[in-house]
Order: sequence, then structure tokens, then C-alpha cells
Amino acid sequence: MKRTVLFIICICCLLLSAWAQQKPFPPTVTPMPQSEGQDSINYPDLGLFPKKPDPVLYTFKVGGTYRFFGTYTVQKDPFLISEAGNDTVLQKNVFIGDDSQLPNLTLNFSGRPSERTSWGFDLYAFQFLDGQIGQTYGNGQVKPANRPSIYSPLSGTRMATNLGLLLGINLYGNFQTDFASISVKTGGIHWVSISDLTLRAFTGYNRFTLFERNPWDPVVKDVESRYSTFQQAGVINQDMRWGERAFTGTIVEMSQLPGDLTLKALYGKTELNGGFLTIPNLSFGGQLKKTVRSGFVAMNTFNNQTYTDSLNTAGIGFNIATIEVSQPLAKGIELHSEIGMGRYFSPEFENNWGEALNLKLHFTDEISKIPVELHYFRVSPRVLNNNALFWNTAIVETRNNTIPAGVVGSSALLFPFASSLTAIGQFTNNRHGLNINAEIGKKNAKLSIANGISEELEALSDQISFGHPVNQLTRSRFWRWNFPTGVGPYNRYNVIFRDIYEIARISGGPVAKRFNVMEIQGKYKSLIDLKNFYAFLLCRYSSVQDFLSPITVFSERAYLRHYSSELETYYALHKNLVLATYTGYERILANYDTDIDDLSNRPRNQEGWGFGLGLDYDFAKNTALYLRHRWFSFEDRNFIKDRASGTETIVEIKLAF
Repeated sequence: MKRTVLFIICICCLLLSAWAQQKPFPPTVTPMPQSEGQDSINYPDLGLFPKKPDPVLYTFKVGGTYRFFGTYTVQKDPFLISEAGNDTVLQKNVFIGDDSQLPNLTLNFSGRPSERTSWGFDLYAFQFLDGQIGQTYGNGQVKPANRPSIYSPLSGTRMATNLGLLLGINLYGNFQTDFASISVKTGGIHWVSISDLTLRAFTGYNRFTLFERNPWDPVVKDVESRYSTFQQAGVINQDMRWGERAFTGTIVEMSQLPGDLTLKALYGKTELNGGFLTIPNLSFGGQLKKTVRSGFVAMNTFNNQTYTDSLNTAGIGFNIATIEVSQPLAKGIELHSEIGMGRYFSPEFENNWGEALNLKLHFTDEISKIPVELHYFRVSPRVLNNNALFWNTAIVETRNNTIPAGVVGSSALLFPFASSLTAIGQFTNNRHGLNINAEIGKKNAKLSIANGISEELEALSDQISFGHPVNQLTRSRFWRWNFPTGVGPYNRYNVIFRDIYEIARISGGPVAKRFNVMEIQGKYKSLIDLKNFYAFLLCRYSSVQDFLSPITVFSERAYLRHYSSELETYYALHKNLVLATYTGYERILANYDTDIDDLSNRPRNQEGWGFGLGLDYDFAKNTALYLRHRWFSFEDRNFIKDRASGTETIVEIKLAF
């Protein structure tokens, strides 16, 4: 009897449990949209029947890239990389890893616990060079005896001791309210821009060469598409960092505000004032934008506040505020303008404000067969913002630490580059000028030409800085993993990120210099044996002198003449295989008003050559092999120690997962 009662109770409990889990029947019949004329009743999940889980967002994802990058360099001439230590480049050098301090392995972790919230962080690891074996970079390789065992992976000398955060730990959130749509980004590094004069990285007019890949270039589905896209659209595939600035802190963006307004607010640090200093050091700014007809009107600002001591007694930094307008003026005529005021302040510098203007007038092919852009800029020598498009060539900034140049955290890199030779679209403070850009041609043959004229507003410097576009990356790899200044023969080279620049001094003291630059870019596509062939030509002709000229000065009246020509071709042998070639030539000539060699009694007379062969091979899904071999040579005929020649072979394997 007891067993029977117990059995009945259990059955009742099960029935009650099943009934409690049921969903109510729909009160009406619901039409099925995919089948006209038929009705269907949505029955509930009955009792203990298996239930289908509700659709959910992912909770955790891992992806990333692995990039093997190796260089093998053979030097014919012993180039002097440091006169102080009498150090020269190695005659033969094998290096695994990237000189620009970019990692071999990057892992991207992300999670989305809800529809409006997500988080993410990146980890990186460099090559395994940690022990005392061999004459390799750092301290060599890890000895097998010192490696951790599989039973205790955290003991011993781990092979990824350089493992660390790349972009930090980020949190993202999106919220929809009756007032606005709000997006919040906090934590590690985010890529963001505001405007040309406040916060943005230089992209120019996409006049660059493709022969040597950048570490951040993505793995594309078709290796040929990189070159076909560049020929057709004038751009290449880039990631989210292209044209953006690195920012860590908090970013709030609001859209769908009343009155067609959008708002962006930033509070944190940029790459130029990041780090772990105990003294207060921050950047802040934002943008309020209103959509007006086919364009917009915006108010922008960006600011930096740093102190030289922990007591906050001596402040240094900058402020800049602008008004930006982008509007069509008439059919085929578009105006983009940004006008504002800025200043730099420090205990050693007067806190005066100066003007900043960036005006562009674009005439489209609706009114002319040749699209033309006029660009006028003017930036006062009292305006400074190292996070904007313009370089600082006028203000010697106060250093808030004594870390030597080339070491992480050093503020020595903030010193001005002197009066710089720049590309079209890249400008500096203490200068105003006018650029004209035009593009002609059809689908398979295009020609882009530009001419720029500019002059300094005040005579503040007796120096000229210039780079070496031919073999620039090969030269920068002579110095590994740091960015020293005043190195090389005659102590006149300065190493920066994936580049070097040289300084020439004008005799007689500071002078207000005038600058000219002409750029020519040609793109051509054809068929050879029914396979696509691409040819890209890039030429730059620049000069610096003490008088205005409508075009580049080609005589000795110029303090410095700088010419470079680069031709590269790409031939698609197969849908997965591309053959690449490169030829580059540069000529740099100075007059007798600049540095004179003690032995030859003559100024700079430099010449550089570069020849290259390469292959792009897509051998697996999201995986490609890139081979590059370069013959390089450069010399200064009047400064005999400044010369080098040799070969460089690069092997890159990149995998995205």
C-alpha cells in the first residue's frame, strides 16, 4: 500500500512538473508567411519533450596571425653604423623577426556575453631568443636543458618569455536609448581619428610602392588582388589602423541625437604620451558634428596635459580647437575646410595662440575631364600637435624624462625634425603652401600628377631633414630594435620607425626656406600571354632654396635637390602566384651653402640604386609565402665614408586564423 501511494505521488509530481514547463497555447491561428493560403498553429513544447535552445551570441572566440619574417643580408662594404664605438654592420647577418618591433605571433581573444556588450584583448609573442647559445640577437637561444617540461610548463626558461599584451584589454558596449544610440570603448588601445588638425594619421594620396610588404598587411584571398585593387581603385587592403591613431582610455560615441548631431569624446593617452610614469599625463578631446544637407559641420578639439614633476607645479602640453566644414558648393565642386587655433605651453615657452588652416577645393569630373584638387594649408609656428597630420619643425619641446633616445619611453623623439622635405599632403607647422593634384587616364592606364609650393613663416632653423625612399627599409635594418639619433658615418643619420632621415646644415644661420615638390605616379595594366601584368611608377622631385619658385628648382641655386624614381612590376603567372620586380634610383645634391667635407671640400653628392625580384605564393587557405631579394647600393661621392652595397633576402610566411 505504501509503495502504491508513493508511486502515485511521484507520477503526480512528474505531471505537475511537465505542466509547469508548458507554454500557453496561442489564442488564435497564425498565418504562415512562406505559404500563402495555409494556416498553422504554434504548438507549445509539451511536458518533458527536448527543448530547442534559444539563439545566443557567441561567448568566446580566438583568432590571430602568425608571421615568420627572416632576413639574410650580405654586405660588400663595411658601413659604419656608429662612429663612437667604431661599429660596422656585419658582413653576413641572419635575423629572424621584425626590426620594427612587431611580433611574430598575435592572438586575438574576444567575447560577447550579450548583444550590446563585448570585450577583447590581444596577446603577442616574439621569437625564442633567450639563452646563451651562439652569436645571435640578444642572449641567443634557449638551451634544451633549461626548457620547461611538459609536466611543469611554467618552470625553467619558458620559450615565450616575451609574451605580453599587445593592445591591452578592451571593453565595448552599445546602448540604445530614446535620446541617442551610445557606444562606449574602454581599456586598452583603440584606433580612432577626429580630423586632420586634431587627431589623424597620414595617408596622403596613396602614392607609395608595394614591393616590400608592411608587417600589418593582411593575407588576402587572392595574391593578385593586392595589385589589381591598387591599379583600379588606387588603394590597397588595409586594416582598421590605416589613417587612425592609437588611443587608450575611454571613448564615448553618440549618434541619432536630436538635430542630426553626433558626438565623440575621448579621455586617456595616445602613443606619444603613454606609459607608466607616475606624473599626471593625459590627452582628451572630441567632436560635435551636425549633418547639413550633403555634408557636415563639426567642432573638434584635442588637448594634452603633462607635468614635469609629481607635484604638478610645471605643466606642459598643447591645445587645439577647430571648426570643420564639408559641403558641395555647386555641381562638381566640393569644399572641405578646417580652421582653428592652437598653442603649446611649457615653463620655457610663451603660451601664445596661433592659427591653423587646412582648406581643400575639389573639382570632380562632372565639370571637367580631369579631376583636380587645390589644397592650401597654413600652420603657425606656435601650434603644435604631434597627433595630427602636420609635423613639428618649430618648437623644441620640454622633455618630461631623461631616458635616452631610442629607448622605450624616451621623449627625445619629440624634438623637431628641422625643416623637412615632405610628400604632397604631409605638411608641418611654421609653414604655409599650396598643392595641386590631378589625375588623368582610363581604366588600364592612369597618371596622377601633383605640384606643391610652400614657405616657412619664420626663420627658425638652419637645418634641412630628408629621407631616402630607395632602400629606406634596408637602411633602417642596419640598426636593430632601437631608434638611435646621430649615428652612421659623420653622425648625421637618425633612425625612426621603419625609416631613417638625414640632416643637412645651412651655413650662415637660420633662414626662411622655400620648398617645392613634384610627384608623378603612373599605373598600367595589360595582358601578357593572357595573364595580367601590372606596372607602377612613382617619381618625386623636390628642392629647398631661399626663394619662391613655381616648380622644383633643378639648379645649384637650391640648397638641396632630391630626386627619386621607383618602378615596380607584377606578373600573375597563376591565380596563386605573382612575380614581382623592382627598380629604384635616387639622387641627392647639395650646394656649397651646406655641409662641406673636410677632405674633398665639396657638399653632398649622393646616389642610390635598388633592384629587386620577388614572388607571392598563396599555397593554402589564409596562408601565403612572400619572397623578396634586393641588390642595393648607395654612396656619397664627396663624403667617402658614407657608402654601402650588398644584397638582402627576405622570407615571409603569414597565416591568418
